[in-house]
Amino acid sequence: MTPHLRRCAGFVALVALFTLNGVLPLHAQPMMDLRLAAGVPLPAPELPAGSVSVRVVRETFANNLPGQTVVFVVDGAERDSVTTDDTGRAQIDGLAPGSRVQARVEVDGEALETQETVVSGDGGVRFVLAAGLGAAPSAPAPTVPAVPGTVSFGANSRIVLDYANELLNVYYVIEVLNQSPSPVDLGGPLVIDLPVEAQSATMLDGATPQATAEGARVTVRGPFAPGVTPVNVAFTLPFSGDTARLEQTWPAEAAPFTVFALKTGDMDLSLPQLVVKQQTEREGQPLVAGSTQAMPAGTALRLDVTGLPHRPTWPRNLAFVLAAAIAAAGFWAAFGPGARLRTA
Repeated sequence: MTPHLRRCAGFVALVALFTLNGVLPLHAQPMMDLRLAAGVPLPAPELPAGSVSVRVVRETFANNLPGQTVVFVVDGAERDSVTTDDTGRAQIDGLAPGSRVQARVEVDGEALETQETVVSGDGGVRFVLAAGLGAAPSAPAPTVPAVPGTVSFGANSRIVLDYANELLNVYYVIEVLNQSPSPVDLGGPLVIDLPVEAQSATMLDGATPQATAEGARVTVRGPFAPGVTPVNVAFTLPFSGDTARLEQTWPAEAAPFTVFALKTGDMDLSLPQLVVKQQTEREGQPLVAGSTQAMPAGTALRLDVTGLPHRPTWPRNLAFVLAAAIAAAGFWAAFGPGARLRTA
């Protein structure tokens, strides 16, 4: 997995983690599956560089498991065994950048392990391991013929915004909801046209194989099974100055859902359709979050992300002006009256 896709996968897990921890009790919504977050490395800038923390729970975050022995495997060899504290956490520190690390624990005979990740020099890494979850659920296969119908975007959908490496990364974690008891045929695919400025659109782990991303368009093929079809996609949104504008038109009715930004510096959200906005923190990560209104099909969600870190534009503008002046002076010297007089 490339670093970009690893980061994308981590943010899908991060969305699940924040949802399960109750970051935004803005709606009475079903929780996202903890299996999306279990074992996935999550960036933890609040931890010292070279630190890896593992939290062990049973089934939900309400059931921490103290007294469990977590084995940390570094560069393929078992290095440390740490017992979880009262909060279910075990941590090691001082790993060198570039080290490969993985954690394992056995809970009542159930073997759990994290993905392997590479330690960076920018902050630490967090994992969560959950016992008693069983295998991840799979989408039910249609057992009856599809019927004409409609779908909507469910209330457990999310938009996540994150500024990193001078880029604004946007993550859509969308639930396409079929509330009928039968598979639904829309008469064609569900097409989600991302903002025209969107770049590097990528489908994320956990997305339905029915969905593909090409350019700034996500296409979800039918039919849609009863219940939820997950569509998880990431892209970057170019911006200049300290503000980025995201404008997304929904091709189907959208229930009220949550938008949140992983706050960097003075980042904030400005959105006419926001019903509630709040600032909070979870797992050491400051957040700005808000809830949208319900939106009929064809409605555009318009969102400004303000306070983004940015480089001043005047040096670039000055360079353009100087370049234009030099070019004009060269043109005048080559074709102006003086040049014609010399030629004569």
